[in-house]
Parts: sequence; structure tokens; C-alpha cells
Amino acid sequence: MNIESIKAKLKESSIYHSEENILDNKSVVGYEKKFKWSWMATQLNTFIVVTDFGNQEIDETLIENHLSESFKFSKQNYKGWPRGLQSGLGVISVLISNNISDKAKDYCQKLKSGKKWAGFSIPVVHDSKSQETFQFEKNPMWGRIYYPHFKKLINRLE
Repeated sequence: MNIESIKAKLKESSIYHSEENILDNKSVVGYEKKFKWSWMATQLNTFIVVTDFGNQEIDETLIENHLSESFKFSKQNYKGWPRGLQSGLGVISVLISNNISDKAKDYCQKLKSGKKWAGFSIPVVHDSKSQETFQFEKNPMWGRIYYPHFKKLINRLE
């Protein structure tokens, strides 16, 4: 998984994407809008923000900063229905590096990112050296109906 392969997979999945700069690093941002009756007739606007940090160590602080900047970017570029009125915002924050702390891996697997008003922040780290991706292991109660979709989107990037 790298920035170029992510762009290709987003294009392959017909997901709009652009190149951005998040935390002073080259990033690609994908955007998808879906409505499903099985989501209790809600519209989900999902931003996939992928940033390559090269050799920089990814720790919990960097993940939280990336989540915060990604959510801020997503709110500024969100053009759907008002959040909370049959509409939600999901932000999948993917950090790529060959230097990932064990605490960062655990942070993603335990989904410690917290909740937002009518929004979800999903942290993911990818170890470019071992080609391992670390993401949530269990669907949380809050927003449970959306997490299988988030997992599918994340797995499509690999």
C-alpha cells in the first residue's frame, strides 16, 4: 500500500479522489457518498485520508493529530445534508510508515479514536516494511451499521 496504489484503487472503485497536504505531507483523499435503506435510510459521506510519513515514527499523538486534521478537512469539504439529519460523516485516516509503534497499532485495533457528532473517525496504520495493516478488530456499538462498510473500504485499499 502506497499513495500511488491507493489512487489507482480509488479510481478502480469509482471513488472521487484528490491530492492534498495533510500535516505537511503528501496525501490522497478519497470521497464517497452512499445512501442505503439498510443504514436506517441514512446517507453516509466517507472521506478516506491517506498520508505517507516515510520513515517518521507513527505514535498515538501523530494518529490523533492526523485524525483531527482529517476530520477538519472533511467537515470543510462536506457538501451533503446537515450531519445528524439522516446523514453521517465517516473519516478513515490511514497513516503509512515503516516505523510504527506498538501503541499506535493497538490504538487502531482497539479503535480508541472516540465519537463525533453524527461522525466517525477510524484510524488505520500501514507498515510499509512488513506490508501489515492495523485496523479496528470489533465493530463498536455507536455506528455499528456502518463499520462493515468501513472495513470493506479499508480492505479494498490493500
